[in-house]
Order: sequence, then structure tokens, then C-alpha cells
Amino acid sequence: MEIQLKAVTRQNFDDITDLRLLDHQRDYIASNAYSIAQASFYPQMQARAIYAEDELVGFLMYVDLELEGQPGEFGVWRLMVDILHQGKGYGRKALQVALAEIRARGGVRKVWISYQPDNTRAKDLYASMGFVETDIDEDGEMNAVLEL
Repeated sequence: MEIQLKAVTRQNFDDITDLRLLDHQRDYIASNAYSIAQASFYPQMQARAIYAEDELVGFLMYVDLELEGQPGEFGVWRLMVDILHQGKGYGRKALQVALAEIRARGGVRKVWISYQPDNTRAKDLYASMGFVETDIDEDGEMNAVLEL
């Protein structure tokens, strides 16, 4: 299975905003439409469509934290896989591709990710990829860091 991260474009925008989560997962992440709008105002945010072969399966967004006073650090702020494609390893592979894309920028020391503490699937995925929990932030999300 080949996973690619592609730019959000006029051609795939509607399909990305139509991606769905299970009902209980909706509280875990901001909507794709909101995320794309946010990225359009902040050039340090990179919105990416996740494709398995030629099929759209999810959405991911990461951000360069330099403007927030954290040079050499990035955050993965969004990662979602459509309900029809969950459990197939696409999220893991997409995160691996995103981490490679981030590393290719050079000078990256850390990558942060956060999630709701009761989201055990996210917790297990991120821990298996080397992310280490650090603390719970002011929004009640667990922060985890990957040292590069």
C-alpha cells in the first residue's frame, strides 16, 4: 500500500471536507473544513490530503512552531482517517510520511502531537512510533513528543 500526502486543492477540497469520523471521534479533532481555513491564514501550517494509491482516505495537518518561539520544533495538529478506511494502517503510514516530510526540512529536533487522554487508539499509535507523553495542556489534551 502506497500512502501519499498531497496538497489540498480546489479539486479535492469538497472530498476532504466530506471525510467522516465515527460519532464518538468527532470530539477528538477539529473539522477538516476548519483546519483548511486555519491553514489558509497561517503559512506555517501545512494541510495535507492522505491518499492510499489514488483514493482519498484522510487528512493531516502539521505546523512549524518557530513563530511560537520553538525553533526546530513541529506539531502534528490534525490526523484523521475516514471511517471507511480506519484499521487498515493508513494513519500510521501517513504519520510516517509526514515525519519524513518534516525531517526533510532540516534542523528539526522535536515533533509534538496531542490527543484526548481517553483516545486510546491515538495513544497506542503514537507511543508505538516513539512519542513520549509529557503533560496535559490547558485544553485537557495529552501532549507527547518525539525527539529526533
